[in-house]
Amino acid sequence: MACRKVDRTIARKIIDSIDNFLFDCDGVLWEASKEIPGSADTIAALRKLGKKIFYITNNSGKTRSQYVEKCKSLGFHAAEEDVICTGHAAAQYIKAQNLKGKVYCVGNTSMGVELDSFGIKHFGIGPDEVPGSIEQIGIQQHVNLDPEVSCVLVGFDPHINYMKMTKAASYIRKNGTLFVATNEDTHLPLAGDLVVPGTGAVVGAIKIPARKEPVVVGKPNSVMFDLLKKEHNLDPSRCMMVGDSCHTDIHVAQKCGMSSLLVLTGVSSLEDVKRYQDQSDPESKFNIPNFYCTDLKEFGKLI
Repeated sequence: MACRKVDRTIARKIIDSIDNFLFDCDGVLWEASKEIPGSADTIAALRKLGKKIFYITNNSGKTRSQYVEKCKSLGFHAAEEDVICTGHAAAQYIKAQNLKGKVYCVGNTSMGVELDSFGIKHFGIGPDEVPGSIEQIGIQQHVNLDPEVSCVLVGFDPHINYMKMTKAASYIRKNGTLFVATNEDTHLPLAGDLVVPGTGAVVGAIKIPARKEPVVVGKPNSVMFDLLKKEHNLDPSRCMMVGDSCHTDIHVAQKCGMSSLLVLTGVSSLEDVKRYQDQSDPESKFNIPNFYCTDLKEFGKLI
């Protein structure tokens, strides 16, 4: 599968054939709290051309409204309907299942806000201390399972510990319990030598003892795009995913029938693309973008 560098001719074809641009955020539009130069101008130019812009992130640590505020603070126009983050998408997915009972949430306060917005009963967010006597009398004496739990939702949780892992896995092992994860990202995208485990580490600590795989909402899975497509009546063939990660952003685009554009300001490099092209594994082809450019500033100059 070919991966072509965007030139003016290709850029014109993209503008003529794409109505909806879906942008990953960190590594594409900004790094931490700083805009990647030229990205806001490119978004503004696409809007001026009449294109619909969506912001798509695996981050469950912010609500949609918080993402809108961040977008605005960095120069990006955004409304809540333009943003889809995994906390909101997970709550939306759970609501659509028409479950009775409660959600046990291994997550963060932003996920709780999103669950509340759909009227979903939940508990579990925040610290759950491990009793000092656990080694003497056993964990069974400290865990009381709520029989009304019908779903376990797992996202980024800085308070993850043995008690939460035990409760979540025990609820999941019950027949009929829905198991949902916001994403399985391996680490947080931070510069420097410090490696901060991502949501995938939390999910792994629960799915391994539960012996069950979750419904994963975030990229590279299709759940977020499926929800967005239904809500906005999107035609995948008229959509382009713009991302910095071959194995999440580009993969979901190819799986869902969208065009894909890789920018080289984040996770993946052209060496990664070449490696995927050389692999015989059929899944690797989904990691190969249709197009690439150095950054959004370069793309903006061509449209």
